[in-house]
Amino acid sequence: MTERLGTKLLGVGAVLALLVGGGAVALRRTGTTNATWTAVRATPTPAATPSAAVSPGATTTTTPAEQPLAASNRAVMQNALYRVGQLPASHCKEPAARPTSVAQVKAYYTESIRCLDRAWAPVIRKAGFTFWSPRLEVLAPGQVRTQCAISDSGAYCNGVISMRADFDLTNQRRYDRLWTRTTMAFLIAHEYGHHIQRLTGIMAASDTRANYANGTDARLTESRRLELQASCFSGVYLGADRRYFPATGAWLKKWLWTVAHRGDEWNPERSHGNKTSHSRWSRRGLSSASPASCNTFTAAPAAIA
Repeated sequence: MTERLGTKLLGVGAVLALLVGGGAVALRRTGTTNATWTAVRATPTPAATPSAAVSPGATTTTTPAEQPLAASNRAVMQNALYRVGQLPASHCKEPAARPTSVAQVKAYYTESIRCLDRAWAPVIRKAGFTFWSPRLEVLAPGQVRTQCAISDSGAYCNGVISMRADFDLTNQRRYDRLWTRTTMAFLIAHEYGHHIQRLTGIMAASDTRANYANGTDARLTESRRLELQASCFSGVYLGADRRYFPATGAWLKKWLWTVAHRGDEWNPERSHGNKTSHSRWSRRGLSSASPASCNTFTAAPAAIA
């Protein structure tokens, strides 16, 4: 889940249905967002982009509103991140911690972010952006987030990745434990994907595009592009590291099931993409291990439904 400036859209996580024995035994929301932009961005904001010099007496048809919008379109559609090639493997194994306590949940996510940093930092710098690691916040049951007024299982807000330990603890205790592991792996990499969007200016540019969008449907379409890209980035990391994680056999089969059972079918606001789109973009990232495969902003509307 992420947050948007001046909008009330659902963010990063989508909704997940856990099916056991052919029946739905749990429906959990995995993220929403609404927040405020306060961060220093890796690139200038679109509004700060200087316009081309105009000679005396020359005329132009560019309106003030078109300048930031055009810059934002370039930032999301032609970002330098799409030209860095494949993500290098972090050479990290799946974290050994299992969600049996808040401390173990924190250990899992702390190790995950360390590995995500190792993989993403080189390509962020290669693309010409400044890299910095997000702060992790793992919330114990009943604890309130310090950055965002939200209560879902995972969120990215103001440079902080917040994960709710009770979501993982409950899943480990009551449901399929392999599903719990694939869900944790997917979610932390998805939230980290929003951090990548922030570092590269994609998040700020998408926010500008949403503010210029004409009507609720158009803003929700923009939200789906942002969220599906974060899911694709999650797949990119796993694809780059699949040999070392390892993402094979029963684990990989369950991960594929997990990403195919997330989506707006369980989300009335249509902000994340349906389960078909979510599965397609997550698998696309896994197969390519390259951010270039995650350009949801040039995809046809049907591909981000």
